[in-house]
Amino acid sequence: MSDAEQFTYLDHIATPVFVLEVAAGGLPVYCAFNACARAISGRPLSDYLGRTAAEVYDTAYGRSALSRHCQVARSGKPLTYELQLPLAGAVRQVRTTLSPETDAEGRVFRLYGTSLDITEECRAREARLSFHTAASEMEQFVAMAAHDLRAPMRNVTMLAEVLKDGFVDHGDGKLDMINMMDGIADKTMKLIDDILMHTHLIEAQEAETLFDLTELTRLICDILDPEERHRVNVTPAMLLTDKTVMQIALRNLIENAVKHAGRLQMLMDLTVEQLPDDKIAVTLEDNGKGFSAAALELMNGGGFRVDSGYGLFGVRRMIRVRGGTITAGNSPTTGGATIRFTLPGQIAAMGAQAIPPQLPPHPSPQQQPV
Repeated sequence: MSDAEQFTYLDHIATPVFVLEVAAGGLPVYCAFNACARAISGRPLSDYLGRTAAEVYDTAYGRSALSRHCQVARSGKPLTYELQLPLAGAVRQVRTTLSPETDAEGRVFRLYGTSLDITEECRAREARLSFHTAASEMEQFVAMAAHDLRAPMRNVTMLAEVLKDGFVDHGDGKLDMINMMDGIADKTMKLIDDILMHTHLIEAQEAETLFDLTELTRLICDILDPEERHRVNVTPAMLLTDKTVMQIALRNLIENAVKHAGRLQMLMDLTVEQLPDDKIAVTLEDNGKGFSAAALELMNGGGFRVDSGYGLFGVRRMIRVRGGTITAGNSPTTGGATIRFTLPGQIAAMGAQAIPPQLPPHPSPQQQPV
């Protein structure tokens, strides 16, 4: 019985399942890819058998998947991870759980994987964040308006007290009107206090997740630059902060750098540092042609203009809503752009402790069947 035949029972499982063989000193290669997985990928079994993920998906997507396969093969520990894969003509976000099988000597010789398409889940997560950003801005606007109303309401109360001081009531209803004005001002102040209290409660809500900055950046670059024309050097770090905000911010900033740099090949440096007030600072520098004057004005606190960019405006708004700051500048020596933003959070690990396993050398990709 061939390897492919011994795994035919997997075709009865209504979940994407694949199996990888790990030869001694070799790379994990597919030995099974069930019917459900093939239906989603839109490719025949022959595209997978005997090949590594880097050979099957001849892009950065495949090399990223192979890196995870090798990581589990080396460590002998199960792993759940997320990455992008080209499936049936579209790039999808996939969450995979990979489990190793060992022989009597403890060597990993086989990997079993199950995958779940979470593209819509990720889109819904970003949509919720966009909604939350808009809602938070509305809350802030209401809070500012409410705060500004406190002073005139206090003036109305003070004016009522002045009018009542020494006022002679002639029974013509004027004292009742003054008391009514005073009562309206007092009730309005209570409403304003309620609005401000509600806003404070909304702002107190936070969502922090532990994640690998290198892995997140690699995922973003896989999406924006699948041909790997550009390079991003990242400070290895595990961060505890709002992962979705970080992902959207970095995606927009890296995309903006690549789009407007005027270079076929870009070099970017992404660094992170811990600040003393329980915040982290992230800095992205590139060797492009720098920010336009309009973009610099926007990122450093100016008002929105059409020529400053909607994406940068959205990033600034999102970070400020979460209590962070953002500034931008151009290098006086290289002319490249530098942007720095802060967010509430912690650096959980840094340096060697946070470096993910390196991708092993992969064989030259083979021509894919058509």
